This record gives sequence, structure tokens and C-alpha cells, in this order.
Amino acid sequence: MGPFPPPPPGPPRRRGWFARQSEGVRITIIGAVIAGVFSLGGAVLTAALTDRGDDPSDAKPSAQSSVRPTTAPTTASEPPSQVSSDGPSPTPRESGESGDPSADADSAPPASESYEVFYDKQTMALGLPPGSDLGSIDFDAPGTRRYTEDEWTALKEKADESGTPVEADLTYRHYFNGFLTLQNGRNAAQLQPTDPSEKAGDCAGAARVGGFTEVKMHEWDLPAKTVLCVVTDKGNIARVVITGFIGGDSGEIGEPPTQIGLLVTLWKPRG
Repeated sequence: MGPFPPPPPGPPRRRGWFARQSEGVRITIIGAVIAGVFSLGGAVLTAALTDRGDDPSDAKPSAQSSVRPTTAPTTASEPPSQVSSDGPSPTPRESGESGDPSADADSAPPASESYEVFYDKQTMALGLPPGSDLGSIDFDAPGTRRYTEDEWTALKEKADESGTPVEADLTYRHYFNGFLTLQNGRNAAQLQPTDPSEKAGDCAGAARVGGFTEVKMHEWDLPAKTVLCVVTDKGNIARVVITGFIGGDSGEIGEPPTQIGLLVTLWKPRG
């Protein structure tokens, strides 16, 4: 037998849409597909980086970030009488603002109104006795007294035992040095001669700050017109002005004045 005859040709194969396109169209389509793949990959990468909190320089802001939110009106534009509050309004001090200084001044009377004059500008003198005696002055009485050394020693011992200060506010002793001494239980300040204040409150404030305890008058370091403000053992305020000196010699060592002139005003606390 001879070879089989060839099979009859089948029906012509239909070509797909892409195959039917010209070569130029196919190249264009392929390029578009490749570009789309890269665009999709970039979008996925940007989204991934954004979720991680990174800030890639080529990432574009979303549409929501460019929308400015509408600001709602606040209650600050309302009149103060219409603003509600859960508690009382703060005072100027609570809110950090400075209040009216006259308010505090009115709430507490001035220091000068807390005292009343017991005696005004009374002339006194404190003498320096010879030997070991001493002179003393009590502004509360008022009065001066001279003590022998033994009398003063016994008086000091009695005061120490009872815990009560001696009556004398200042003492003046020792013929060579001339010790002018503030006694225990008092407080005093030495003011400059140019200090103009004669108010009880100013003198009381200066005396409580203190500073004066003793001075050697033979050095003449306490000039005339010096002011001493003293809080006495009774709590009274004495303003003592040194008016001058008698005796002594400021040009010689060991020659203190034998007498110190004083002008004293005393205030007592009211009530």
C-alpha cells in the first residue's frame, strides 16, 4: 500500500485582537502596560512608607491634608456675662494679675496708727559717773539712775534668776572708754543723722531690724543728731536723738563726754 494521503487542511486559525494590531500599536500597548506597572508599584511603596511613619521626599500629600478645617467659634467672643463657669471667677491674685495695691493697704492699718504717743520730744541726759559706778536711763518710766558696781551686779543677778530684764534700757559706764550699752531684752538701730522720719512705724521697723548694741564713746563715733530707735523691754518704741555732749575731749584718747544730751519720744502700742 502506498503512503496515506495528507489530511485535508483545517479551517483557518483566527488571530486574537492583539495579534491583529499593527506592530506600532503593539509596541505602544506594551509600553503603556510597563509604565502602569511601575506607577502601581510606586503607589504601593508610598502607602507602605506612610504607614510606617516615614516621610519620603517623593511622596505627595493626600487630598485631605490640603483641606483647611473650619474653625468653630469659641465662647471667648461672647460677653463675659454669658460665659458659663463651673466655679467662682478667680481673683486677680489667683489669675496672676496684680491687684489694687490700695486694697491691701486698706485691710491693715499703717504701723504709725498702731501706736499712741506717751511723751513727745522730752529732754533727757545720761551722765557718766566716775570710778566704777554707772549711769542708766529707762525710757519707759522715764527716768535716770546711778548705780554702784555692787548694786548693778546684784540687780543683774536677780534679773538673770527671774528671767526678767533690768529696768534700764541704756547704761553708761567706765571713765576711760565710756561704754554706752543696750541692755538685754531690747532691740535698737542706729540711724544716720539725716534720717528725716519721725513716724512710730518707721522707727519700730528700724529697731526690730536692730544693729546697735554698744559703742565706745571715747572714740566719738556717735555724732550729734544721731537717731537711735529702741524697742524697750515693755514693747514700747523710743526715738532717741542725741542733741549734744558735755565734758570730755574728742581730741584726746580716753576722754569720753561726761554727759550725753537726748531728745526722746516714746510711743506705746494701742490697745
